[in-house]
Amino acid sequence: MTKADLIRLALDLPIEERLDIAQTLWDSASPPETFELTLELRDLLDTRLREAQTNPEAGITWDEMKTRLDLDSPPRL
Repeated sequence: MTKADLIRLALDLPIEERLDIAQTLWDSASPPETFELTLELRDLLDTRLREAQTNPEAGITWDEMKTRLDLDSPPRL
């Protein structure tokens, strides 16, 4: 079964069941209740923060990122 098949089946369900599925999916994507920042990740974040502070013009705005990601367009199935 493909993603498109699952979506078609889900859209045929009553709204209450669709909302229940959406909540279940959302909950499953949540970060764990306990999160430990590894030394490797901490170093990476520190490095990126220093780079951003040293060279702020190298970054882009959230609006520019949305345009690149095309977040304002409907999702493609």
